[in-house]
Amino acid sequence: MKLPSVALLFTYGVLCCAPGGYAKESLDTREDHVDLASAEDVLGDDLNNGSLRARGLKKKEWSYKGKKGDDMTSSSSSKGECGVDYCEAKQISLGGMKTCLKEHFDHLSNLYFPEDGDDYYLARITASGASRYPAAIVYVENVEEVQHALKCAVDNGYKVSARGGNHSYQGMATMDGYVVIDMGRTCKPDEFVVDKTDQGPHILEGSKYIGTIKAQAGCTNAIMLAAGHEHFGEDAGMTLIGSCPSVGITGFVLGGGGGDVSPYVGYGVDIVKEFELVLYDGTVVKASEEENADLYWASRGGGGGNGIVTHLTYKIVQAPKQKYEEDKGRKFTLFYLLMGVKDIDKAAKRIMEWFYDADPLITGKFGGGFGWGGPVDIYFNFIYLGSWREAVEDLKTTGLLDDEIFTVFPGSPDLSSTILSENYEVLCNFGKPCPQLEGSLSSAYEFNSYAEAEIFHICKGGLFREWSWTGSSYSGDFCKDLGIDDEECEDAVEWKGFPVRTPKVCNKVVIDAMMGKAGDPSSFMNSHGPSQEFIDHLLSLPTTPENTTVSMALDYLVSKNSLPGASILPRLDDKLFTKILKDYPERLDHLQHAAALKVDPDATAYPWRNGAFMLGYSSSESAKSYMELLLKEGYPLQGYYAYLNPQGMKKWRSFFFDDKWKELAKIRAKYDPKDVFGKPLTIESLGE
Repeated sequence: MKLPSVALLFTYGVLCCAPGGYAKESLDTREDHVDLASAEDVLGDDLNNGSLRARGLKKKEWSYKGKKGDDMTSSSSSKGECGVDYCEAKQISLGGMKTCLKEHFDHLSNLYFPEDGDDYYLARITASGASRYPAAIVYVENVEEVQHALKCAVDNGYKVSARGGNHSYQGMATMDGYVVIDMGRTCKPDEFVVDKTDQGPHILEGSKYIGTIKAQAGCTNAIMLAAGHEHFGEDAGMTLIGSCPSVGITGFVLGGGGGDVSPYVGYGVDIVKEFELVLYDGTVVKASEEENADLYWASRGGGGGNGIVTHLTYKIVQAPKQKYEEDKGRKFTLFYLLMGVKDIDKAAKRIMEWFYDADPLITGKFGGGFGWGGPVDIYFNFIYLGSWREAVEDLKTTGLLDDEIFTVFPGSPDLSSTILSENYEVLCNFGKPCPQLEGSLSSAYEFNSYAEAEIFHICKGGLFREWSWTGSSYSGDFCKDLGIDDEECEDAVEWKGFPVRTPKVCNKVVIDAMMGKAGDPSSFMNSHGPSQEFIDHLLSLPTTPENTTVSMALDYLVSKNSLPGASILPRLDDKLFTKILKDYPERLDHLQHAAALKVDPDATAYPWRNGAFMLGYSSSESAKSYMELLLKEGYPLQGYYAYLNPQGMKKWRSFFFDDKWKELAKIRAKYDPKDVFGKPLTIESLGE
């Protein structure tokens, strides 16, 4: 079977309501939803706050379809419910829409219908496992093809869902019964528009952007990282991305865009200068501060639904000047800080002060993540804009290295025993003393460019060690995927006991290969998984009562859509944070302090400029317990829309958008008055 060119973008054009939307009076008379009374207000079983019931939804069971149409549900996968109008699009009469699409697209390579069997089933699978049944899936390559597909759908009464990397936890980009317009093939790095004359000040004092890149909407995190490195790497330019390479840039921005250097760069919504979109009637428009400013505002964190984004123009922010750069050039360091806590009350207070009160020109250089619980009390994985020596000095200056409060443990959450390296040269490991880091950092990896540090972070923290979560189209043998010598890899028992072949160490050979694959739109790093090859490999393995690995793996791959999402935590009372550190182990994805908090809350549709922490929940139970705790202590519930969960949200409008949902509804009425792009969990139109 020939694999289609899989989508390369995070879901976007996302999420609204039923055909026609709510009537104006029904929205106006609803409560504002700003004060959420209980966790059930967010975590109840009413996915769309009445919008699906209003259109007579009858839920049906779905099953995951694998190779040759086999129903894998019976032996290996769990059953779920559609939760949308149609369980299988093949039950719909495709009529004139099908004929219209065939007039413009080659059926075998650009266009898929339910009767196309294997190709259709592969095309509809999402990165997060939700199994959906669109009426048609159209792979477009340019703006004109977007217009053709849109016209065929609208003229024949079909709603439209734009899709890119397809990383939506709920699979909403591949919407049941919709015409899905997949933007992945639009991504053409050779056609990027790079402008090094467009420069200006950025958010933090002294920060600046040194140019822009205009990219197609179908591109991914990895592609933008590679492009930024190619065009701006020598000038220490940085492209803001998350940690999963195949997540698409458009949904990333439409949902907010928290990334690994957000403390210095801000959110994704803070670096986009211009959008180009196709509206419901085929009109192509630009949205910027000067042109269609309301659409520009709404597209910066408002969740989408106003049109199909075709291009984005990104600012490239330059890393700050460094203390030692005259001697050694600019450096970028991934480092781990694993700490025990001597006094938890003082620790909680100090951490809050570090994120909210310390000098942002210093703390803004520390991006990455943070967690607590497990074998150590507190752990940080920082991407630091400077050398490891400068990082130690800054940590001491700002009080995070205080031996009266914390004990720093030596160690390395790595695929190797390396503790300290500079530009791939190992200075010390577990077999060699490391006095340079004693009592300061647990391990550090210093590089000459931001992109290398970010790729190394992906190598160590996600793509190989937690490959089931990254969503890339891996085969299960990463040496094969990377095109490097098999000697660089080893068999590793990872995730639910399933064996994969992963690199032994993240050395220069591996990082260079990853960098090359990052810039290639057709590579596994830029395509969402699981690949057909990987599924075939799973199906080829024996399953016995003693070894349930295959069943568990397949079950997981079709049920990941239950992932519980994330909240943005505001500054917490020291006593409450003490309790959280003691009793509520979790992790924080993509720290959002410093620059991310300095933008006017009204400047974009993204509402949460009060929270330095993006709390990515590990389970639905964890999400519920945190929300109940926050409400009990009088804190608001603040959701991160790009993760679009937890499921079953009742008061989702204010959970994601605060009171900005009302303005977003007015803007939707203006740009999508016929509700062509309306889906569950997109702000509805406040039209006439």
